[in-house]
Amino acid sequence: MTKEFKVFKNKWLGIAAVSTVLLSAGCAVNQPAPSVRWIAQHSTDEFTDEATCRVTVGSRYTARNVYTYTGSLYPFVESKEGELRVGVMSGGRVKIPVGEVQLRIDQNPAWNIAVHETPADLVPSQDFPGPYQAQLSDEQREMVASTYRATMEHTAQAMSPYTATTGEKAEAILRQMLDGDKLIYRTVGLNQPGSGTGEYDLDASLNAALARCGISLP
Repeated sequence: MTKEFKVFKNKWLGIAAVSTVLLSAGCAVNQPAPSVRWIAQHSTDEFTDEATCRVTVGSRYTARNVYTYTGSLYPFVESKEGELRVGVMSGGRVKIPVGEVQLRIDQNPAWNIAVHETPADLVPSQDFPGPYQAQLSDEQREMVASTYRATMEHTAQAMSPYTATTGEKAEAILRQMLDGDKLIYRTVGLNQPGSGTGEYDLDASLNAALARCGISLP
């Protein structure tokens, strides 16, 4: 082996070693995100001081944050001022209306959650506008105002970026989630599925996140 060949060989091995190190570093930076897990999110409304703790999942996890995508839907369990809610919400910065949803845990019968079940938290002013109210009788004014309030509430529910149920139904769904292994869900359109099926495991992270939110069943 000539001296020149030895020098060339050593240089080639050095370059290969450096390349291997760089590739390894690149893999370390771009390694897959941690497995999907349920997390607890605490928030307080800046105007009403209402406290909410939500247990949900995300599409991308980092060391400090969990991100969701606009157009994607995510299941959630929530306690808002002590009221239990279970449903599906829109992700990303630009929220979209969800509509009616179906949930199914393992082989149990599917749950349907209708739009009208969704709590209407923020509804525009329910004072019926119009200068001609003075021309109406008290009974007519009350009838018109009642219709207006119902319309505004229905609109708020229909345009809501989440669909959820409360009360005993929410408790029953959560009980199945705690006993189950897998949750699937979808939205329902006009006589057809409105979205593809989403799916998440009901693992130990769900119990841990519920505990951090102080959510438990009676």
